Amino acid sequence: MINLKKVSLLASVSAMLATAAFAGETNHHDVVKDTGGKVVHSTNGNCVITRWENAVNECTGHRDIRSRLTVEQRTVYFDFNKSTLNAHEKKKLDEVSKIIIDSKEVESVDIVGYADMIGKASYNQKLSTKRAQTVKSYLATKGLKTRNVNVKGLGEANSVTHCDEKLARADLINCLAADRRVEIELNVKE
Repeated sequence: MINLKKVSLLASVSAMLATAAFAGETNHHDVVKDTGGKVVHSTNGNCVITRWENAVNECTGHRDIRSRLTVEQRTVYFDFNKSTLNAHEKKKLDEVSKIIIDSKEVESVDIVGYADMIGKASYNQKLSTKRAQTVKSYLATKGLKTRNVNVKGLGEANSVTHCDEKLARADLINCLAADRRVEIELNVKE
């Protein structure tokens, strides 16, 4: 059963495609444009393309960088009570830094550090900031010096784990691993 919303969306897209095709406003990469020459976007913010290919076109601009770098790719994890990067996380940052540096649409980068709930809040605040500084320093060695980079530590805030505090210490440390992280947030030109 097709609901009214889907029918309306399909009718809107069909009308835009017909208008763009009639006006001859598709380029050699088959990106649909309206009569004013602007790229047509779906309600989800995606470009309307009549043929999918890997070619570069108006749709692979700044809207695409966040889709190329998932949250997991932009998240670096740390060992318990550490602010040093291991080889796996360095490799991840190597890949992320290349994409960010090659991107012309990234205006600034926010590097946000976190800690797990073990220990005093004041210590975890400092540790989370130190982790974020470590990531910033590493990215600087890869060429991210000219970008506007903001660093902050949020300590135990924004926990992503749900661990029972009654677990044995070693089990609790393992359970809280995802909280010991730094997230790289990209601010792009709109």
